[in-house]
Amino acid sequence: MKIIVNGKSRKVGVNTLEKLMAFLKYDMERVIVSVNGNAVEKRKFSKTILSEGDKVDIFSFVGGG
Repeated sequence: MKIIVNGKSRKVGVNTLEKLMAFLKYDMERVIVSVNGNAVEKRKFSKTILSEGDKVDIFSFVGGG
């Protein structure tokens, strides 16, 4: 299935947001994610089903000092 991740079209073989995050190797504790413009709570990642053409935006927190 093709979805758009951070503005780029990607072909992925996963169907949930949780699996997508693991596939892309994101630390789920350090991100905020929206699907089609709607923020998704981390506790709902496993229940959020992705569909062809969905737009996923992932914002990572970076620490610094």
